[in-house]
Amino acid sequence: MRKIDASYRIMKIFKMLYSNPLTVNEIIAALQVEGILINKETLAKYFKTFKEAGCVIKKNRGKYCLASIPFTLNLSDEDYYYLAVFVNLGLKLYDKNMHQDLISAIKKILSLADECGYEKYAQNLGECVKITPEPFIFKEKISRLIKYGYENSKVKVLYKDKKITVSHISFKYCDNAVYVHAFNEDTKKYELLLLSAINEIYSTPEISNKSAFAPYTVFEIMGRLAKTYTLYEGERVIKIKEDSIVVSNNYEDKAELYKRLLRYGTLCKIISTQDDIERFKQMLNKMEKALLASVVS
Repeated sequence: MRKIDASYRIMKIFKMLYSNPLTVNEIIAALQVEGILINKETLAKYFKTFKEAGCVIKKNRGKYCLASIPFTLNLSDEDYYYLAVFVNLGLKLYDKNMHQDLISAIKKILSLADECGYEKYAQNLGECVKITPEPFIFKEKISRLIKYGYENSKVKVLYKDKKITVSHISFKYCDNAVYVHAFNEDTKKYELLLLSAINEIYSTPEISNKSAFAPYTVFEIMGRLAKTYTLYEGERVIKIKEDSIVVSNNYEDKAELYKRLLRYGTLCKIISTQDDIERFKQMLNKMEKALLASVVS
Protein backbone atom coordinates (compact mmCIF):
# COMPACT_ATOMS: atom_id res chain seq x y z
CA MET A 1 0.00 0.00 0.00
CA ARG A 2 2.90 2.35 0.77
CA LYS A 3 4.31 1.70 -2.71
CA ILE A 4 1.04 2.75 -4.33
CA ASP A 5 0.95 5.91 -2.19
CA ALA A 6 4.50 6.84 -3.23
CA SER A 7 3.72 6.24 -6.91
CA TYR A 8 0.67 8.45 -6.68
CA ARG A 9 2.65 11.21 -4.97
CA ILE A 10 5.37 11.06 -7.64
CA MET A 11 2.82 11.36 -10.44
CA LYS A 12 1.12 14.32 -8.72
CA ILE A 13 4.45 16.13 -8.35
CA PHE A 14 5.39 15.30 -11.95
CA LYS A 15 2.14 16.86 -13.18
CA MET A 16 2.63 19.96 -11.04
CA LEU A 17 6.21 20.56 -12.23
CA TYR A 18 5.23 19.96 -15.85
CA SER A 19 2.52 22.63 -15.60
CA ASN A 20 4.35 25.41 -13.73
CA PRO A 21 7.69 26.14 -12.02
CA LEU A 22 7.25 25.83 -8.23
CA THR A 23 9.31 26.26 -5.05
CA VAL A 24 9.73 23.39 -2.61
CA ASN A 25 7.36 25.05 -0.15
CA GLU A 26 4.74 25.61 -2.90
CA ILE A 27 4.86 21.92 -3.85
CA ILE A 28 4.50 20.80 -0.23
CA ALA A 29 1.63 23.25 0.39
CA ALA A 30 -0.25 22.20 -2.79
CA LEU A 31 0.02 18.53 -1.83
CA GLN A 32 -1.11 19.28 1.70
CA VAL A 33 -4.35 20.79 0.35
CA GLU A 34 -5.11 17.36 -1.14
CA GLY A 35 -4.26 15.59 2.10
CA ILE A 36 -0.80 14.44 0.98
CA LEU A 37 1.84 15.10 3.64
CA ILE A 38 5.53 15.04 2.71
CA ASN A 39 8.68 16.81 3.94
CA LYS A 40 11.64 18.34 2.08
CA GLU A 41 13.76 15.20 2.47
CA THR A 42 11.07 13.03 0.85
CA LEU A 43 10.63 15.55 -1.95
CA ALA A 44 14.39 15.43 -2.63
CA LYS A 45 14.10 11.63 -3.01
CA TYR A 46 11.27 12.06 -5.51
CA PHE A 47 13.38 14.53 -7.50
CA LYS A 48 16.10 11.86 -7.60
CA THR A 49 13.53 9.39 -8.94
CA PHE A 50 12.66 11.81 -11.75
CA LYS A 51 16.34 12.17 -12.68
CA GLU A 52 16.87 8.41 -12.68
CA ALA A 53 13.87 8.09 -15.02
CA GLY A 54 15.56 10.46 -17.49
CA CYS A 55 13.88 13.74 -16.57
CA VAL A 56 15.90 16.96 -16.37
CA ILE A 57 14.94 19.19 -13.44
CA LYS A 58 16.16 22.78 -13.45
CA LYS A 59 16.08 25.39 -10.69
CA ASN A 60 15.64 29.06 -11.50
CA ARG A 61 15.21 31.72 -8.79
CA GLY A 62 14.22 29.09 -6.25
CA LYS A 63 11.63 27.43 -8.48
CA TYR A 64 11.92 23.94 -9.93
CA CYS A 65 10.59 22.82 -13.30
CA LEU A 66 10.87 19.88 -15.69
CA ALA A 67 13.18 21.13 -18.44
CA SER A 68 12.83 17.93 -20.43
CA ILE A 69 11.30 14.48 -20.08
CA PRO A 70 12.16 11.13 -21.70
CA PHE A 71 8.74 10.76 -23.31
CA THR A 72 8.58 12.16 -26.83
CA LEU A 73 6.09 12.45 -29.67
CA ASN A 74 7.07 11.26 -33.14
CA LEU A 75 5.36 13.93 -35.25
CA SER A 76 5.47 13.80 -39.05
CA ASP A 77 5.80 16.83 -41.34
CA GLU A 78 2.05 16.51 -41.98
CA ASP A 79 1.40 16.58 -38.21
CA TYR A 80 3.32 19.86 -37.87
CA TYR A 81 1.37 21.32 -40.78
CA TYR A 82 -2.04 20.47 -39.30
CA LEU A 83 -0.91 21.65 -35.86
CA ALA A 84 -0.08 25.02 -37.44
CA VAL A 85 -3.45 25.07 -39.25
CA PHE A 86 -5.22 24.39 -35.94
CA VAL A 87 -3.40 27.25 -34.20
CA ASN A 88 -4.11 29.60 -37.10
CA LEU A 89 -7.81 28.79 -36.81
CA GLY A 90 -7.76 29.21 -33.04
CA LEU A 91 -5.99 32.57 -33.07
CA LYS A 92 -8.53 33.94 -35.55
CA LEU A 93 -11.58 32.40 -33.94
CA TYR A 94 -11.13 32.66 -30.20
CA ASP A 95 -11.39 35.68 -27.98
CA LYS A 96 -8.00 37.35 -27.45
CA ASN A 97 -8.07 36.38 -23.76
CA MET A 98 -7.91 32.74 -24.86
CA HIS A 99 -4.93 33.16 -27.20
CA GLN A 100 -2.38 32.72 -24.41
CA ASP A 101 -4.05 29.49 -23.25
CA LEU A 102 -3.93 28.13 -26.80
CA ILE A 103 -0.26 29.07 -27.27
CA SER A 104 0.60 27.55 -23.87
CA ALA A 105 -1.10 24.26 -24.83
CA ILE A 106 0.82 24.11 -28.13
CA LYS A 107 4.11 24.73 -26.34
CA LYS A 108 3.44 21.73 -24.11
CA ILE A 109 2.82 19.55 -27.16
CA LEU A 110 5.98 20.80 -28.87
CA SER A 111 8.02 20.20 -25.72
CA LEU A 112 7.40 16.48 -26.27
CA ALA A 113 8.54 16.58 -29.90
CA ASP A 114 12.08 16.34 -31.27
CA GLU A 115 14.55 19.24 -31.21
CA CYS A 116 13.60 20.43 -34.71
CA GLY A 117 9.89 20.32 -33.86
CA TYR A 118 9.38 23.95 -32.98
CA GLU A 119 11.26 25.08 -36.10
CA LYS A 120 9.03 22.91 -38.34
CA TYR A 121 5.89 24.15 -36.58
CA ALA A 122 6.97 27.82 -36.83
CA GLN A 123 7.71 27.44 -40.53
CA ASN A 124 4.26 25.99 -41.21
CA LEU A 125 2.55 28.61 -39.05
CA GLY A 126 4.30 31.36 -40.99
CA GLU A 127 2.74 30.00 -44.18
CA CYS A 128 -0.69 29.40 -42.62
CA VAL A 129 -1.18 32.93 -41.26
CA LYS A 130 -1.09 34.24 -44.83
CA ILE A 131 -4.21 32.24 -45.63
CA THR A 132 -7.71 33.14 -44.42
CA PRO A 133 -9.62 29.88 -43.79
CA GLU A 134 -12.97 29.72 -45.59
CA PRO A 135 -15.13 30.00 -42.42
CA PHE A 136 -13.49 33.35 -41.63
CA ILE A 137 -14.65 34.85 -44.92
CA PHE A 138 -18.01 34.90 -43.12
CA LYS A 139 -16.64 36.24 -39.83
CA GLU A 140 -18.60 39.50 -40.10
CA LYS A 141 -21.85 37.67 -40.88
CA ILE A 142 -21.34 35.31 -37.95
CA SER A 143 -20.56 38.22 -35.60
CA ARG A 144 -23.71 40.09 -36.64
CA LEU A 145 -25.94 37.03 -36.34
CA ILE A 146 -24.58 36.37 -32.84
CA LYS A 147 -24.99 40.04 -31.86
CA TYR A 148 -28.50 40.46 -33.27
CA GLY A 149 -29.66 37.03 -32.11
CA TYR A 150 -28.58 37.64 -28.51
CA GLU A 151 -31.09 36.14 -26.05
CA ASN A 152 -33.08 34.73 -28.99
CA SER A 153 -34.03 38.04 -30.57
CA LYS A 154 -35.76 37.70 -33.92
CA VAL A 155 -33.44 38.47 -36.83
CA LYS A 156 -34.46 39.23 -40.41
CA VAL A 157 -32.19 37.88 -43.14
CA LEU A 158 -32.21 37.98 -46.93
CA TYR A 159 -31.72 34.33 -47.83
CA LYS A 160 -31.52 33.37 -51.49
CA ASP A 161 -33.35 36.61 -52.42
CA LYS A 162 -36.13 35.93 -49.92
CA LYS A 163 -36.59 37.76 -46.61
CA ILE A 164 -37.23 35.47 -43.64
CA THR A 165 -37.28 35.90 -39.85
CA VAL A 166 -35.22 33.55 -37.70
CA SER A 167 -34.36 33.04 -34.03
CA HIS A 168 -32.60 30.55 -31.72
CA ILE A 169 -29.48 30.79 -33.89
CA SER A 170 -26.51 28.41 -33.79
CA PHE A 171 -23.88 27.35 -36.32
CA LYS A 172 -22.96 24.03 -37.88
CA TYR A 173 -20.11 22.99 -40.15
CA CYS A 174 -20.84 20.03 -42.42
CA ASP A 175 -20.19 18.95 -46.00
CA ASN A 176 -17.34 21.49 -46.19
CA ALA A 177 -19.72 24.41 -45.68
CA VAL A 178 -20.90 26.65 -42.83
CA TYR A 179 -24.61 26.58 -42.00
CA VAL A 180 -26.87 28.60 -39.72
CA HIS A 181 -29.18 26.35 -37.71
CA ALA A 182 -32.18 28.49 -36.76
CA PHE A 183 -35.90 28.46 -36.05
CA ASN A 184 -37.76 29.91 -39.05
CA GLU A 185 -40.47 32.10 -37.49
CA ASP A 186 -42.43 32.05 -40.77
CA THR A 187 -42.59 28.28 -41.37
CA LYS A 188 -42.33 27.41 -37.65
CA LYS A 189 -39.60 24.86 -38.38
CA TYR A 190 -35.93 24.51 -37.57
CA GLU A 191 -33.88 24.82 -40.74
CA LEU A 192 -30.29 24.77 -41.97
CA LEU A 193 -29.44 27.92 -43.93
CA LEU A 194 -26.28 28.03 -46.02
CA LEU A 195 -24.31 30.94 -44.57
CA SER A 196 -22.88 31.98 -47.94
CA ALA A 197 -26.45 32.41 -49.26
CA ILE A 198 -27.36 34.93 -46.53
CA ASN A 199 -26.81 38.33 -48.14
CA GLU A 200 -28.33 40.80 -45.67
CA ILE A 201 -28.92 40.74 -41.90
CA TYR A 202 -31.26 43.07 -39.97
CA SER A 203 -31.86 43.34 -36.24
CA THR A 204 -35.39 43.55 -34.82
CA PRO A 205 -36.70 44.59 -31.38
CA GLU A 206 -38.77 41.39 -31.11
CA ILE A 207 -37.90 38.47 -28.84
CA SER A 208 -38.82 34.92 -29.79
CA ASN A 209 -40.59 32.55 -27.42
CA LYS A 210 -38.31 31.14 -24.70
CA SER A 211 -38.48 27.72 -26.33
CA ALA A 212 -39.32 27.88 -30.02
CA PHE A 213 -42.13 25.52 -30.95
CA ALA A 214 -42.05 23.52 -34.14
CA PRO A 215 -44.38 20.63 -35.06
CA TYR A 216 -42.85 17.40 -33.79
CA THR A 217 -41.80 14.72 -36.24
CA VAL A 218 -42.61 11.42 -34.56
CA PHE A 219 -41.00 8.21 -35.77
CA GLU A 220 -40.63 4.62 -34.58
CA ILE A 221 -37.28 2.83 -34.35
CA MET A 222 -37.57 -0.97 -34.43
CA GLY A 223 -35.59 -4.15 -33.92
CA ARG A 224 -31.89 -4.17 -33.11
CA LEU A 225 -31.59 -0.43 -33.86
CA ALA A 226 -34.01 0.37 -31.03
CA LYS A 227 -31.57 -1.20 -28.55
CA THR A 228 -28.57 0.84 -29.72
CA TYR A 229 -30.20 4.07 -30.91
CA THR A 230 -28.59 7.28 -29.53
CA LEU A 231 -30.86 10.29 -29.23
CA TYR A 232 -29.91 13.35 -31.26
CA GLU A 233 -30.10 16.91 -29.97
CA GLY A 234 -33.72 17.93 -29.38
CA GLU A 235 -35.03 14.34 -29.40
CA ARG A 236 -36.82 12.41 -26.67
CA VAL A 237 -38.35 8.96 -26.31
CA ILE A 238 -42.12 9.28 -25.85
CA LYS A 239 -43.00 5.59 -25.83
CA ILE A 240 -41.19 2.30 -25.24
CA LYS A 241 -42.65 -0.85 -26.79
CA GLU A 242 -41.56 -4.47 -26.57
CA ASP A 243 -39.39 -4.33 -29.70
CA SER A 244 -39.31 -0.63 -30.59
CA ILE A 245 -39.16 2.95 -29.31
CA VAL A 246 -41.13 5.99 -30.44
CA VAL A 247 -39.09 9.19 -30.74
CA SER A 248 -40.09 12.84 -31.23
CA ASN A 249 -37.91 15.48 -32.90
CA ASN A 250 -38.74 19.16 -33.39
CA TYR A 251 -35.20 20.53 -33.56
CA GLU A 252 -33.51 19.04 -36.61
CA ASP A 253 -33.74 20.46 -40.13
CA LYS A 254 -36.47 18.43 -41.84
CA ALA A 255 -34.50 17.60 -44.97
CA GLU A 256 -31.52 16.43 -42.92
CA LEU A 257 -33.81 14.44 -40.61
CA TYR A 258 -35.46 12.65 -43.54
CA LYS A 259 -32.06 11.72 -45.01
CA ARG A 260 -30.98 10.32 -41.65
CA LEU A 261 -34.18 8.31 -41.17
CA LEU A 262 -33.84 6.95 -44.69
CA ARG A 263 -30.50 5.38 -43.74
CA TYR A 264 -32.28 3.28 -41.10
CA GLY A 265 -34.22 1.50 -43.85
CA THR A 266 -37.01 -0.84 -42.74
CA LEU A 267 -36.06 -0.36 -39.08
CA CYS A 268 -37.65 3.10 -39.07
CA LYS A 269 -41.15 4.41 -39.79
CA ILE A 270 -42.48 8.00 -39.61
CA ILE A 271 -45.72 8.15 -37.61
CA SER A 272 -46.54 11.88 -37.71
CA THR A 273 -47.11 14.61 -38.67
CA GLN A 274 -49.07 13.88 -41.84
CA ASP A 275 -47.05 16.62 -43.53
CA ASP A 276 -43.84 14.78 -42.59
CA ILE A 277 -45.22 11.52 -43.98
CA GLU A 278 -46.19 13.15 -47.29
CA ARG A 279 -42.87 14.99 -47.67
CA PHE A 280 -40.95 11.80 -46.88
CA LYS A 281 -42.97 9.93 -49.54
CA GLN A 282 -42.22 12.68 -52.07
CA MET A 283 -38.51 12.38 -51.33
CA LEU A 284 -38.66 8.60 -51.84
CA ASN A 285 -40.57 9.00 -55.12
CA LYS A 286 -37.97 11.45 -56.45
CA MET A 287 -35.18 9.07 -55.50
CA GLU A 288 -36.96 6.16 -57.16
CA LYS A 289 -37.48 8.12 -60.41
CA ALA A 290 -33.87 9.29 -60.42
CA LEU A 291 -32.65 5.71 -59.84
CA LEU A 292 -34.83 4.33 -62.66
CA ALA A 293 -33.68 7.07 -65.01
CA SER A 294 -30.03 6.28 -64.30
CA VAL A 295 -30.64 2.55 -64.89
CA VAL A 296 -32.41 3.19 -68.20
CA SER A 297 -29.73 5.57 -69.42
